[in-house]
Amino acid sequence: MINKTLLILRDTSQKMILGLPLLLRTILACHQAGIKKFLIIGHGGKEEAALIETIKRDRRVLSSALEISYLTIDNIFSNKTSLINHTFSSESYFLLIEGNLIFDPQILEQIKTIKTTKDEIIIIKKEKESMQSDSLWSGLALLPEELFSNYLELLATDNQKERDALNTLGAKFNIKIKAFSTTRFLIRIDSKAKEKTALKALLTTARKPQDGFIARTINRPISLFFSRQLIKLGLTPGTLSLLNFLLGLSAAFLAGRGGGYWNFFLAGLLFELASIFDGCDGEVARLTYNTSEKGAASDVFFDALTYILFFGGLAIGLYRSRQNYIYLYLLGIFLLSLAWYYYNLFRYTKASGIGNKIFLVAKEIESKPKKEKKTGFLDQVMAKLAFAVRRDFFATFVFILLALGVAPAVIFIIVISSLIESTYFHFYVKKSLRSPNKIK
Repeated sequence: MINKTLLILRDTSQKMILGLPLLLRTILACHQAGIKKFLIIGHGGKEEAALIETIKRDRRVLSSALEISYLTIDNIFSNKTSLINHTFSSESYFLLIEGNLIFDPQILEQIKTIKTTKDEIIIIKKEKESMQSDSLWSGLALLPEELFSNYLELLATDNQKERDALNTLGAKFNIKIKAFSTTRFLIRIDSKAKEKTALKALLTTARKPQDGFIARTINRPISLFFSRQLIKLGLTPGTLSLLNFLLGLSAAFLAGRGGGYWNFFLAGLLFELASIFDGCDGEVARLTYNTSEKGAASDVFFDALTYILFFGGLAIGLYRSRQNYIYLYLLGIFLLSLAWYYYNLFRYTKASGIGNKIFLVAKEIESKPKKEKKTGFLDQVMAKLAFAVRRDFFATFVFILLALGVAPAVIFIIVISSLIESTYFHFYVKKSLRSPNKIK
């Protein structure tokens, strides 16, 4: 069990990377992994003290009720009693992190799975990295709680560097190297080149494993580029969700005006852009640790509303352009099928407990044939077609059709597919609710 983190400040600990000082980014990453107690050791000075105060006043830190203590190396001995109080249990471990590191937050999840013994000091390094003695210290280690005070005293007594203090403790404790996957990153920020490398690596953590082909190859690279700029402007994820909804609303307005090819083309283009920029709010939230249940719920709501308004507007626009009542009939079928779908979606999410993570529904349907030995033909077909409900796919598909000038085909395809999807999902939910053990 990891109870606390000991952070050693460096000159670059206050460097801003994607809107956050390195030190604050480390603290928030540790908190995300379940750690709430932090002791920061520095050398003193106005800039260092200002950095600590900024972090303590940060709303993410305040809302999480994190316990952050700060000591200079010169004051370690005068605070020995408080250091003893920081030691919880000989059965626990604490993280030792150098304050100029950028690392993949998933490394902390991997560290939590490490099986430890009371006599081990574990240094976390990248797989296949050199294991020579002069490169032993990586900037990240796991130490037994009973060494907490001893380690600090070594730093204060001889003003040793971390690796030298670890080597001293290594006389009584075994120092072991734990390698993590090469797909993860751990970078010490000590040059401009390392800073650029770390920035690129951090941006990859904003991607989602459920991203489809179009999202991975087109949408995500574009949205990440803009997210990086938006972080500099200080825009919140909630503001970005609202702005993106306004973009989708503009697409719906243009579609609803009718008026021929160019209105429909521009509407499709705005709808596609809204799909691309839809990733920005989530990316900014993940990169700046501003995620929340409320934000996720508003994002889902705005996405659904954009979908309904755009295709509703397209049906009205086609009616206004062609004066054909069939588009109004199609609009009625579309709205009824959506009401049926969202009713069943509400039932399913409530029973399964997935909350706002409705992407898990498509993922569950997509993976059903792999999980169950016996699946019907229809289940297999729907699993193959599950990618089509991803916003990145259907937004691009719709834009291409509108660019080709076949707006009527779009509304026919959307209405028919919505009706098929709603019907299938009704029976899928009905079957799942009869067998609660199948709901994951």
